[in-house]
Amino acid sequence: MENVLNKQFVKLKEAMDEILDLKQTGHVFELKQSSAALMFVALKHSNREVKRSIKSGRDELHLEKSKVDLSRLHLQNLLYEVSHLKKEIVRCQKFKSRDAYLELLSDKEYSSKFAADSKETANMTNHKTHLYRLECELRLRKELDNQYSTLLTSKQELLQENLNQTQRYLSFAPALRTLLDSTKPLHDALQLSLDVEWKLSSIVKYLPRPLYILFINLESLQRANHGFSFKPEIIGFESDVQMQALLLETENSLKERRHFQEVNNPSETTVNNVLERALKAHPLHIRLVMETLDKSYELVLFVRYWTLLKCCTVHAQLNSFNTTNVQGDTNLLQNLLGHLYPNDVGNNIPVPGIEYELQNLNLSSEECLEYLVKNGFGKPYCWVQNMCSIATVNKNKLFNHELNLHKWTREVFAKISKRLHSWMRLTQQVRALTYKDVDLYTLKENIYPEGLSCSLVQWTVISTEEFNIQNSDLLTNLSSHNEITYTSYRAVIVRGSAKMECFIRIPSNYPMEIPLWILSVHWNGRHTAMNNSAIKMMEYWTNSLQPKDLEKNHRLLYAQLFRTIYSFDIFLETEGSMQTTREYNKEKPYISAFAKRIRLRPFRYIAKGSIHTFKQ
Repeated sequence: MENVLNKQFVKLKEAMDEILDLKQTGHVFELKQSSAALMFVALKHSNREVKRSIKSGRDELHLEKSKVDLSRLHLQNLLYEVSHLKKEIVRCQKFKSRDAYLELLSDKEYSSKFAADSKETANMTNHKTHLYRLECELRLRKELDNQYSTLLTSKQELLQENLNQTQRYLSFAPALRTLLDSTKPLHDALQLSLDVEWKLSSIVKYLPRPLYILFINLESLQRANHGFSFKPEIIGFESDVQMQALLLETENSLKERRHFQEVNNPSETTVNNVLERALKAHPLHIRLVMETLDKSYELVLFVRYWTLLKCCTVHAQLNSFNTTNVQGDTNLLQNLLGHLYPNDVGNNIPVPGIEYELQNLNLSSEECLEYLVKNGFGKPYCWVQNMCSIATVNKNKLFNHELNLHKWTREVFAKISKRLHSWMRLTQQVRALTYKDVDLYTLKENIYPEGLSCSLVQWTVISTEEFNIQNSDLLTNLSSHNEITYTSYRAVIVRGSAKMECFIRIPSNYPMEIPLWILSVHWNGRHTAMNNSAIKMMEYWTNSLQPKDLEKNHRLLYAQLFRTIYSFDIFLETEGSMQTTREYNKEKPYISAFAKRIRLRPFRYIAKGSIHTFKQ
């Protein structure tokens, strides 16, 4: 088509050039002009043909574009469907049934409660069985919810009934007061001591709630006479309580002024002044006196309540009625009250949320405890809080609120009495051994024979470092407990040229743990449990003695010492018999020093009729 137009244009140009030449030369050009005009008709026809072909080409192009757009749209729809299917696949993979978050019954509980339905689910698929189990548990939960609603309704009815009964009892108080006033002349004539009890009750009503509960419980125990010899009394006056209330009101009114002075004079305020101002015990406290069985000692417990700390502290004091000096036993009272129960040594304030309240006052629990111990107010043990009906949180973050106060108080007093008697016997034994005021030949503990050849020549106190340097397996097998302290001693036992050193460690939680003995024999060299099996057996024989093996009111330390001495005699007599030069003869009756291939010493003492011998 382009060539046709070009040819038409060329012919039209040639015709115009000829017409121009004819016109310039003056010849006639009308004929040529007519023929040239006819060329425009052919050009117009060619132009129409070109436009028609262009239009047909555009139509074909539009048709092809429409096909391409349609296929592209179809491909985009396919991609969208693919992405949607992928999302659905991921959603299906992450799908979890709602029962997965429910706490269902165990298989054992389900089979026990729905045993009759097992036949119905025998032929079901796993899915249908699971749906059936969910329906059963839903039915069970609805039944339990109905039971809970019923119990809650009955509880509300009981509370309302208790409230009605309380109101009825309170209505009796005015009538009882009138009756008491009207019968007062009769009381005076009969010399009844009702006024004394009235004065006592007037003091009791000023006690804080925890001390009030403790005092009433102690009074009931004393009147019930459960075998405990103690006497509770209230220390303080009513005027002190009233004065403290008045000072508290004055302090609240002058709080802003004091704050202004503290800001302007910060150097005058110290931590001690803040503690003294914040930690104020209640003016009234309880003094509890417990006597020992022989009436020679009395244990005095002072229980105070601290309003800021919301807890009670107990401080112990030991008094003696004879000339025996008990002031030297400095750790006796701390060990007595600090190990009544595990993980309860009074090194933290067992009140929930007290640390956050102290932080608002710029105080810490460590500072408060240090202030209480330094000023002799005692420690806030958990067992004291339970006696006063105070909820506690111990070191292991376990919440406890004792409700059976009568039973708990009796248990605490039984533990204190038992530990006090055990520690008094122990301190008497340690004191007698220190001053060697003990006759070993009269202390048989009803289990050992006569004829001791060794003698105790020294019993002294040593440091913990001196005890820990001893080489023994017993030290490596001990459990490390930071709250338990130890007191160490060194005893020297001599027989002839042989000497045995005994290193004794007494734990602070005695008698829950018994004293530990480590032995070292100096005779023909140094023998310990690490290089001599006989010494290891001697240590086991001494440390295996338990209080249950002895009689009532036993003296465990004496018994351990006696067993150590006579086992040392047996060691020298049996070991010396194998030496070339015999230094120690066999003085005790033995069935056999060694039986067969067993190289054990005959430490065990048996009685066959009237004959008493040692055997392995």
